Amino acid sequence: RFGVAVFVGGAPSLLSYTMRLQLSVRGRGACEKADFSLHFQDALVHWNLLTESVKRQLLQILRHLKKDDLLKFLYVDDEGDTVSINSDLEWREALRVSGEEQKGCVVMRLEVWSSGKTPESATATKSTSSCCSASGSSSSSSCCAGFQRPLQNDTAVYDRVPPAKTSNPTAAQYQYSGDALMAVTLPLGALGGGCIAVAGDGGLRQWQVCNRVAHNAQVPDSFFGVRVGTGTTSTSAVLMSPALYNRKGFHPANLVTDHLIPQASKDLLAALPGIQTVEITAKFPIVEIDYTSPDIPVQIHTEAFSPCVPLDSKNSALPVIIFNYTVTNPTANTVEVSLLGSLQNIAGWDGASAITNEVENAAYGGNTNTVLPKTTGYTVLDMMNPSLQAMDAMNGHIALAVLNATGDVVTMTPQFDSVKDMWTPFAQTGKLSPGSTGASPAGKTWNGALSLTKAIAPKQTQTFTFLLAWHYPHRYVNWSQTSFGIKDKTTQFYLGNRYATFWPSIQNVLDYTVANIAMLTAKTRAFRDAMFNSTLPWQLIDSAAGRVSVLNSPTSMWHGDGNFYAFEGCKPTVGCCPLNCTHVWNYEFALSRLWPDLERSMRAVDLQEQISPNAIIPSRTTVPLELRRQWSFWPDYTQVDQASTAICVDGEIGTVYKTYREVLQGAPKDWFNQQWPQVKKVMQRWMTDLDDGTGVIRGPQPNTYDCTLYGVNTFLGTQYLCALRAAEEMAKLQGDTTSASAYQARYQKGTAALDKLCFTNGKYYTQVVDPAHNVNVMSDGTHVDALMGWWWAHALNLGDILPPDHVKSSLQATFTQNHVTAFDPNLQYPRKFFDQRDAGLFVERWPDGTVPSNAIRYSSEGAWTGLEYPFAAQCLYAGLDDVFLQVLTEARAKYDGTRRSPWNEIECGDHYSRPMGGFQLFEVASGITWSFVPNTTTFNLSFAPRLSATNFVGFFILCTCYGQYVQKGDAQLATGSAQIVITDGQLVLNQLQLASTASAATATVGTAPVTVKPTQEAGVLTLVFSSPLTLAAAQTLTIKLG
Repeated sequence: RFGVAVFVGGAPSLLSYTMRLQLSVRGRGACEKADFSLHFQDALVHWNLLTESVKRQLLQILRHLKKDDLLKFLYVDDEGDTVSINSDLEWREALRVSGEEQKGCVVMRLEVWSSGKTPESATATKSTSSCCSASGSSSSSSCCAGFQRPLQNDTAVYDRVPPAKTSNPTAAQYQYSGDALMAVTLPLGALGGGCIAVAGDGGLRQWQVCNRVAHNAQVPDSFFGVRVGTGTTSTSAVLMSPALYNRKGFHPANLVTDHLIPQASKDLLAALPGIQTVEITAKFPIVEIDYTSPDIPVQIHTEAFSPCVPLDSKNSALPVIIFNYTVTNPTANTVEVSLLGSLQNIAGWDGASAITNEVENAAYGGNTNTVLPKTTGYTVLDMMNPSLQAMDAMNGHIALAVLNATGDVVTMTPQFDSVKDMWTPFAQTGKLSPGSTGASPAGKTWNGALSLTKAIAPKQTQTFTFLLAWHYPHRYVNWSQTSFGIKDKTTQFYLGNRYATFWPSIQNVLDYTVANIAMLTAKTRAFRDAMFNSTLPWQLIDSAAGRVSVLNSPTSMWHGDGNFYAFEGCKPTVGCCPLNCTHVWNYEFALSRLWPDLERSMRAVDLQEQISPNAIIPSRTTVPLELRRQWSFWPDYTQVDQASTAICVDGEIGTVYKTYREVLQGAPKDWFNQQWPQVKKVMQRWMTDLDDGTGVIRGPQPNTYDCTLYGVNTFLGTQYLCALRAAEEMAKLQGDTTSASAYQARYQKGTAALDKLCFTNGKYYTQVVDPAHNVNVMSDGTHVDALMGWWWAHALNLGDILPPDHVKSSLQATFTQNHVTAFDPNLQYPRKFFDQRDAGLFVERWPDGTVPSNAIRYSSEGAWTGLEYPFAAQCLYAGLDDVFLQVLTEARAKYDGTRRSPWNEIECGDHYSRPMGGFQLFEVASGITWSFVPNTTTFNLSFAPRLSATNFVGFFILCTCYGQYVQKGDAQLATGSAQIVITDGQLVLNQLQLASTASAATATVGTAPVTVKPTQEAGVLTLVFSSPLTLAAAQTLTIKLG
């Protein structure tokens, strides 16, 4: 007999028992409480029988509930996440995690969503018996939290009067000033190794360098300041502006907190003078700040960045931020300029709790600041706490350094606890006093400060370079893994940080940075310029380049074992939905293109560690890898509910086509050989267990929308088709002709069947609903993610897996039906991401304007940018250029600094990983495709720009190099020129194809001619080099056409 025993504390403990259910029930705008008991004679209770009993009780209690309503049940797990219950196994897990046994009674607190087919235009009302307050807050952590995963409750509530809209008028120049600075926070830091954000006031916020998530963590007394002496007078200021600290009438966006001003910042600028105005120009990975005040007689410009070098993961993982302060003296007299850096010693701090009275926190005590010896050309204040245990997670170092040359004057206050006391001598003389000595007392820490003084002649400029570095080597698992079977909450499982294996101490970090600062600076600037010095629409560039910031955020981690790991995003104080979520990271392209070695580590974990004996890949990864895998807790290691979202099939099949992406991105042959047998196992499972032989998936399809689809749909169907084609191409590369033929044959069946089944209305693709499982339907709606696999097929140059005209029609219909010029928060649920100031797409809409009561989850939310970027890419592939640009324009308007940070695009938390699909927009625009000469990294390369083809300058990246493709000429490129500019790395080129009607061409590298054979066929010009052509960094291949 299959059923669910009541598990409380890990074992079935009750035979006859009473279950008390404390429910928060929401639907039709009402939120009501219900509290009742059910008695059971047997510990084995089927989930469907339980839900029927609950519904009967609720119909007698709740006035808003209707007999034909569907109920969706959720519980709050031990991480605070809201998790849905859809099956016996999931109910068992809910009981185990949340059930409380109390003298023969099992108490369960659940959240219930009831839904009926209600016109969206209906005005939402609140029940007078609602368990929520008028502001939407709740005394219970789960009461009316909304049908959502770990996102926090609403942070902004609006009435029917739309809030006034403020836009950033200089967004197209990547500039932020005035109101557009309100929510600016740009994370700088190590690739997978911690970050600090540069904020719109010019200061530093969101300190997340000590191995934990704490989005609003603030470290007091950590800032930069300036003093300018002009003869007998001087002026001084903290390089931060309080201009927006007391802004009136500001209406924040919902579910974001980047606009919040830390109290420590307010206290600092209440005690010390600040700068009047700040203007920021941000082209990730570099942010530039201009500070101006009428009483500061010099011009101060700051460039801040962490090393970010494509195809060089080690140098991109340096835990350091470089600040270059360029000071220009516009006056007729020599001025004495002193730049000051102040930093708090945070060793021992938990990374989240409040630090009060400048230096007080319960974890502080025994902190010491010392000057590092044996440094040449720079001075360092190293901050630590020698009283901490050696392997303590919080036992780390943080340091402030300044580069100094002959003639420069460096002074310091190594230890102080009052910023006013430190500032007074600096403001008077530009010099710092010695300060305090000894270790800090219990509950307190020390701040430390360095000052560099230079004399600047009239009309001259000097640069002051400061370094802020950290070194916290001891990362541990600090999130729950109970849902993966790891019940031990007391053992600290060690992970480590990869950067600590490259640089074992903070002095190693600083020595390396100083020794290589010219190279690191040049390469980081070159990366920025290759992306931004372009003729592409600014909306595309910013949408693509800015998403790389997720890899510097606490979402991303490069562990000591050498593998790259990541959350989906970050809740306020913990990572969201650990770890390496296969279906969310299905959308990511930034890591795979920029640091393919790290992306390969994620695939190897999926295929070598995570995969079960029957080729099922659980959606999330347990760490460290020495622990048992989730499937090892399944009966016989293979028996699992196929409808469970613990094994989302889109993430599983995505592992196949992502493996092919890694192969195209230059994966070594031995790596490919190791993964290939596992890929074949996945494909075998799909072709035998999930596919009935028609090339179409009909059974349970748990997926990234946190629900299970049934029936035939193009969202999962196209991903399967893409995987079949990707597997076919991999089989050919492996010389496995038998498998290649099988994949091709099944693909041919599937593409014809999927199109026939789902394109029936002549306008767009729909779902064939399974009448036996009439739940979570897309039905006849237009879903923004319906062609996910088609996008991937084009990204992998696998061709059209569905008829192009049907795809184009479907995309246009989706935009027409889903687009709104102003969102109404009351029509979005469960999460209200957007308000009347925002335009964009709904996730799904239906032609009659109503939402089915059994609709797919999240369909009534405003589409996340993680969906908008792939949709925009699809539109550009399909020739819908206007739709493409409008979608990106509206995405950038949502995140323009006025109320949301341009470098924190949210979904299930901050710094969400799904939007990294936006990085693929670069290659969609350039039309780049490539293949390799067998068993080499010699390229057959092709460009066919889809935008600005007569004057195209755009970024490209391959596994061995990156740079720009430049094309100028007439509309068909019958005459004109094409250039491949190598910024860094090396390109070995066998053949080049261009979208050109020219029949003649010549080639040069610099001024040296290159022998090339042109061939014209159907508007494609193929250029074959007499022998492979090698292009090194800073070299340019020029093709003259006509």
